[in-house]
Amino acid sequence: MKCNQMTLCLFFFIVFALSSVVISEDVHAIAAKTGEVDTQTSLNVRSGPSTSHEVVGSLTPGEQVAYTDNGDGWGELVDGSGYISLHYITNHDGEPVDRSSAKHDSVPLNNERIVLDPGHGGKDSGAVANGLMEKEIVLDIGKRTRDILENAGFAVLMTRDEDVFVSLEERTAMANAWGADQFISIHANGFSNPAANGVETYYFPGSAAGKHMAANVQNQLVEHTDRTDRGIFEESFYVISHTTMPAILVETGFVSNADDASQLADANYRQTVAEAIANSVIDD
Repeated sequence: MKCNQMTLCLFFFIVFALSSVVISEDVHAIAAKTGEVDTQTSLNVRSGPSTSHEVVGSLTPGEQVAYTDNGDGWGELVDGSGYISLHYITNHDGEPVDRSSAKHDSVPLNNERIVLDPGHGGKDSGAVANGLMEKEIVLDIGKRTRDILENAGFAVLMTRDEDVFVSLEERTAMANAWGADQFISIHANGFSNPAANGVETYYFPGSAAGKHMAANVQNQLVEHTDRTDRGIFEESFYVISHTTMPAILVETGFVSNADDASQLADANYRQTVAEAIANSVIDD
């Protein structure tokens, strides 16, 4: 009798184990999605779900892929070779699979989507002078601006929120895929002449909406920072010429100028700059 009971228990254990495997495989199959790479060049495959992870491979434009959606803007390839940004994947219905991280999936209170683009990052320090690195200054300003805008009900996507290198193509592709309403690239200036100082803003040539944005943010910066008003200018910088929405590039001061640099190094000044940028959006 004991033998029969043990045999029966063993039988049920094996059945349960096999069922668990089948269920697990079914769940994985249901979670898997397919799509194709939607880039002009190649798409990096990384060792983890963020741009801070190592590039371990690449996919070609139009290549078909199968992946599981992490819900954070990244997908894991089902073949186990790595992770891809879902900003560059289009599903078979012709719609982007995931236009941003889950944090930005909800509809903003005022239906406005703003992309903030802190320049440079990672291996690209940007302008360096007076003990300051542009990439660090503008990332801090970007985060402060994001917090203000999100508290005001805007949906905000940052092209980077840590010290990582993001290509110009990746930055504009993020904004275009997300369907942003405005794109604001944040920078700090540097020049061989240390006397150069002040704030200035650029917009794409011929863009009336871009000119309007540039004038708004420039007026806010000059009013609230008391820095020299260098004006607004037309320019075809990559990030404002390859975005499909109105876009501007803001220069928040010169790290190469001693006075500007002392201000940029001050957290209070960076907060003031962030408020000026945010107010140019909120008050528009």
